[in-house]
Amino acid sequence: MLPLPHSVPLAAIFAFHLAVLSAPSLAAEARTVPGAEAVAFLHVTVIPMDRERTLRDQTVLVVGGEIVAVGPTPSVKVPAAARRVDATGRYLLPALCDMHVHLVGEAWNIMLPPEARPSAKDLPQEQFLFPYLANGITTVQALSATPSEVDLRNRIARGELLGPRLILARMIDGPDKAWPPPISSWVSSPAEARAAVREAKAAGYDKIKAYSFLDRDCYDALIQTARELGMDVIGHVPMALPVEYVLNAGQRLIAHSEELAKHADGDYSPERVDYFARAMAERGVWMSPTLATTRAILETLDNPQSAFLRPEAVYFRHPLQAGVWSFIVEKLYTPIPPPARQALRDAFERFQGPLTRAFHERGGKLLAGSDTIIPGLVPGFGLHRELAELVKAGLTPYEALRTATTRPFEYLGEAGKAGTIEVGRRSDLILVDEDPLRDVSGASKISGVLVRGRWIGPDEISARMKQIAAGDRR
Repeated sequence: MLPLPHSVPLAAIFAFHLAVLSAPSLAAEARTVPGAEAVAFLHVTVIPMDRERTLRDQTVLVVGGEIVAVGPTPSVKVPAAARRVDATGRYLLPALCDMHVHLVGEAWNIMLPPEARPSAKDLPQEQFLFPYLANGITTVQALSATPSEVDLRNRIARGELLGPRLILARMIDGPDKAWPPPISSWVSSPAEARAAVREAKAAGYDKIKAYSFLDRDCYDALIQTARELGMDVIGHVPMALPVEYVLNAGQRLIAHSEELAKHADGDYSPERVDYFARAMAERGVWMSPTLATTRAILETLDNPQSAFLRPEAVYFRHPLQAGVWSFIVEKLYTPIPPPARQALRDAFERFQGPLTRAFHERGGKLLAGSDTIIPGLVPGFGLHRELAELVKAGLTPYEALRTATTRPFEYLGEAGKAGTIEVGRRSDLILVDEDPLRDVSGASKISGVLVRGRWIGPDEISARMKQIAAGDRR
């Protein structure tokens, strides 16, 4: 079983959390996107996400995965071959991104007894991934990616498998304390750290995730090697290092607001909160608050069965998925003593939410991330919980939606290519039944998803989700 001794500090346990145009000819505009088609959304209210506004009674035409026309419905010519979606009374916005997830794969078998461990070929990965699409999420960033996810990413990109775009970060950590290989790479010297980064680059990972038990020398070697190879370093604040050291080193993303709480030494005053918010914002470091993570942990600590009782848990019922949740609850959460539980609650209520708001108000760069597969956070559904938490923390619905639409593409260096509804953008799109600018939960009322030019309508979403809930793994 996973060697996570009960003596691991609380911080370590929770560290894992954190232009109206006529349509050009289809022949001229078609792109080699697997499964792409021409799709026209008619009479739709567009939320372009370039600024806070809506455009009513619009037609949006997408050809080969690219937006080729946006304008008042009577003014846009729709090719006869296009699929027409009557979107009267509905809202169209860029698809969502969950920039902090963990994908369930063969590596997580270490949490199950040997006789219960499925092989990679027996895992229904398309069903594992489809709940993201069903919830309007067409891009995810995996922060503990393993070799099987590299193959998975490539199969999705080739159109062999239906799923979201995968951004993969390889996790590197000090040895013998937390998630063992192949979930992470353990290093105990600068030479090993440099080799691990080079191996990750050669294997096709997109980014490097620094984890909690790296010492200073290994962290420095990791940062330097990643910089030489053009890879971002994201993730945790190693417990051996001050926050300021990590911010000055050039780490691009802090994966949890809880990472800052660990270093606040119990001082949750407005001055201390603002100090960390200003320090991150001034250095241009991104933060993914993962407020839903801590909320889910606290719920599970209050009631160990709460995760399994959530309505969406029916979509997380494969034996490997359920086994991961059970292991985390029994082996990681249950041993936490009452004082430590209260300390986590205090940090959440007095520091994490205020820090998120202060960071945002100082112009900090926020990314929405759920930290799925934490118990209670189901793929796809977890992001909508995080958006709700961001609004509770003080963001407007529009500001919260930006963290899952336009901001991720800025973070990925693709701001001019996707993330808004504009002619020339290769944005995935979601159609929703309620206005998410009035209530951010409207973004969860999905009526269809356009992913890489492929339309997934409500009937297909419903049928696939019923199949997943029924445990049919065909």
